[in-house]
Amino acid sequence: MDPLDLQSYRRIETRSEALTAFDGIASRVQRSLRIADDRGEFYGFERKAFADAIEALLARSRDATVELVLHDASFVESRCPRLVALLRRNWPRLRVLRSEESARNYPRGFVLADDRVVLRRPHHDSALTFVDFDEEAVAEARALLDELAAGATVAISANTTGL
Repeated sequence: MDPLDLQSYRRIETRSEALTAFDGIASRVQRSLRIADDRGEFYGFERKAFADAIEALLARSRDATVELVLHDASFVESRCPRLVALLRRNWPRLRVLRSEESARNYPRGFVLADDRVVLRRPHHDSALTFVDFDEEAVAEARALLDELAAGATVAISANTTGL
């Protein structure tokens, strides 16, 4: 992903603006998309557009990966049939993980695309989102996602049959 294709650092106040930024970034990912969120509802994991972006990313390269670390995966299990179907076909390049118990009260969310662009949400209860390309912000998100993923367990397996 070339950050020059996108706008520079910005603060986003509404969910609709955050969703537009998320969709723009998700559609440009070339290698990896990593997300830490409470449920996946804020970014609309149930939407066809999200599933299409994930499917396109995984089709671009055999090395492409998607990792979703959620505090509660029940939304994905019950409301995201396209994503669950993609998971069955693309495991282990697409993984949905449940954060460990001690991390479930952590209120921040991150989207990290190609280790170059990060969307940061300071709190799950707020629409406030920051889009950032700064190396320090990206490194912070990467470290947090590494830590969350290291302690996480599989939330939805490739054997999940549907809703």
